[in-house]
Amino acid sequence: SIQEIMVMREMSKPRPTYFLNRGAYDDRGDQVFPATPTVLSSFPNDAPRNRLGLARWLTAADHPLAARVIVNRYWQLMIGEGLVRTPEDFGSQGKTPTHPKLLDWLTRDFVDNGWDLKRLLKQVAMSATYQQSSSASRERIADDPENRLLARAFSHRMSAEMLRDNALAASGLL
Repeated sequence: SIQEIMVMREMSKPRPTYFLNRGAYDDRGDQVFPATPTVLSSFPNDAPRNRLGLARWLTAADHPLAARVIVNRYWQLMIGEGLVRTPEDFGSQGKTPTHPKLLDWLTRDFVDNGWDLKRLLKQVAMSATYQQSSSASRERIADDPENRLLARAFSHRMSAEMLRDNALAASGLL
């Protein structure tokens, strides 16, 4: 038999959505409509007010948030710490980037080159920051214990899943 899967579709006539006072489902407030927060760049007028429009808005050239998060996550994966030290909270309550100009440059380069992840990873791998040693003198560690200056490589271990995948790849089984 053919296995069925659920497919999400936009409703022909969307049902009304309401602000719930104090989160109570039975205490409706004002009706709300699809829109973006006013503190962010405005949603394009010609874009559809659905998930496709939201995806186009998130990846627009004048809206760098999604690209900055991606660049920060891959930097963290390769270097050990992200340029923004709170990757789970990239908003106004998170920490500011340790190197904002580097994050901006990597993000602009990433977007300008068609969101090419292979190129981004190569950029990071070819950087002097990635290629430096993790050993450092006691004075250097005392001066910068959290390595905010990126003066040495982080000595971090691979996760169990990464170690398994690496072993399988090296043996030709992956």
